[in-house]
Amino acid sequence: ASSTCPHSNVEGRSGRMREELEIIKASLCLFDFIFITAVGLFIFKTVQQNSEMKKNVQYFLLCHHLLCCSLFSCFGVAYNTIRALAVESPKILFWIIFGVQVAIGEGILITLTLMTLNRCFAVCWPFRYISLVHAVKHKVMICVWIITMFKSMCLLLIEGIDKSPEDMFEVVPSCSIVFGGPFARTTGIILILFLGAIIIVSYCLLCREGKHAGHFNSSNNKARKTIIIHGLHLSLLLFPPLIIIAVKRSNFILNLTAFVVFSLAQCFSPVVYGLRNKELQTKLFNRNLTS
Repeated sequence: ASSTCPHSNVEGRSGRMREELEIIKASLCLFDFIFITAVGLFIFKTVQQNSEMKKNVQYFLLCHHLLCCSLFSCFGVAYNTIRALAVESPKILFWIIFGVQVAIGEGILITLTLMTLNRCFAVCWPFRYISLVHAVKHKVMICVWIITMFKSMCLLLIEGIDKSPEDMFEVVPSCSIVFGGPFARTTGIILILFLGAIIIVSYCLLCREGKHAGHFNSSNNKARKTIIIHGLHLSLLLFPPLIIIAVKRSNFILNLTAFVVFSLAQCFSPVVYGLRNKELQTKLFNRNLTS
């Protein structure tokens, strides 16, 4: 009678499960990319055709945020598809694609934080807002792109320092993710907690200013509804990456759940910050009528 090795059966099931997870992730990223890119181009074109909206820092940050979401999904499709199909490529290629995706993912969270800070400055310090924010908006976004890419490059160098060049350029069907070391995970957790603290403080200041100005009275349900929607959306974008970084990658179900939540939250970004905006709705509606 033929006998089978339990260890090989376990590895086979684990490999099939990992492949199915990569296919699911690639499908979600593809859906995100199509939806966010389509709606984002629509919003971007509307902003570019209106001179007043082009000068508005909130729309400037929104366009950059949607660009980050679209690029993150694009690199996610490439990375997860390569892993799902077990395409033979050098390890360094996997690392670069994933490193760029991580940098862009950090850009998603940073641009959201900047959008919150922008609103906080506009409401709490309106007299200093115009001279300060409009003067530094382009410099800040350039710094965001440079810092996130530089951070990912440094992490690649740090985590790959013990590997030989032959090992890094070895052609393999798939490889483990590089950013799994303690240093990379710790820096990721610190960054998310830092951005979360800034967002919480900003919204606390906004709520305090709103109460003083009488915007949060019993008859103004819209203001409270907006705060709740923005807070829920921000939590869905901040907590899943925190879970993915903090929890071991062997916990497939928890990691997949967190990834699904984060992907869906990305799809809501152009809706929450774009299509729900009354001014943007008016511009889109008027343009549709005249076209």
